[in-house]
Amino acid sequence: MTRCDEPRGTLQVTGLRAGYGRTTVVHDVDLVARGGRVLGVLGPNGCGKSTLLRALCRIVKPTAGAVELDGVDLAGLHRRDLARAVAHVPQATAGAFSLPVAEAVLLGRIPHMGMRPTAIDHAHVDRALTMLDLDALAARRVDELSGGQQQRVGIARAIAQDPRVLLLDEPTSALDLRHRIDAMDLVHQLAHEAGLTVVVAVHDLDLAAGYCDEVAFMHAGHLLVQGTPAETFIPETIKRTYDVEVVVTSADDGTPQVRPVPTATRPLLPALRVTC
Repeated sequence: MTRCDEPRGTLQVTGLRAGYGRTTVVHDVDLVARGGRVLGVLGPNGCGKSTLLRALCRIVKPTAGAVELDGVDLAGLHRRDLARAVAHVPQATAGAFSLPVAEAVLLGRIPHMGMRPTAIDHAHVDRALTMLDLDALAARRVDELSGGQQQRVGIARAIAQDPRVLLLDEPTSALDLRHRIDAMDLVHQLAHEAGLTVVVAVHDLDLAAGYCDEVAFMHAGHLLVQGTPAETFIPETIKRTYDVEVVVTSADDGTPQVRPVPTATRPLLPALRVTC
């Protein structure tokens, strides 16, 4: 039953533990991702962000804890029903595909399709291609595209899937400045206008502060804190997360801005002396 005090599309994570073989990567994580909002997952490389997102959609099977969508445990859903509810875009997206872009995006419709795609399926594909500025590339093979273009194909495929929850693993890492901004604008729009629950792993603190309604800081597989950027972007939390001294100021609109504190100048290594 849906909790009356949470908006529709609420993803409730309780005591989640996950990893690979005997190695636990994510330790007893509790967090909430709400419908119509963007939750950013922040932390250094290797802290468990990608594993957390994979566990939320059961690509990695949790060893403990629960993930519920509007009170329904995702562990009890059939794989097809889970794919209709949750879409995941990994860091390394559709690069292995030799399919044309439009056909690769059509793969996102598999959870909804019968034997053949319908006009509705093709309409979802056309919409996703337009949203990701991929119309001109629709006939190109995915493996002929740049890394950033392939990343956009992966996002388009997830949008064509028409999920309720969208999990994005560093979706801007291979994008140029224009498409990075376009991608985060789209993420914000999908949450705030289309009502999706969006969880995005991101490295760029400025992007997270500008586009995420809430953020969750992770370190060594543990969740340190979850809250709004204004609540969580404090020097102590960032130091604990990244082991970096920073100064946090506010832009004119109140958005936190993070700047590193310069460290003492390190001496240069002595020049190599090559003898013949």
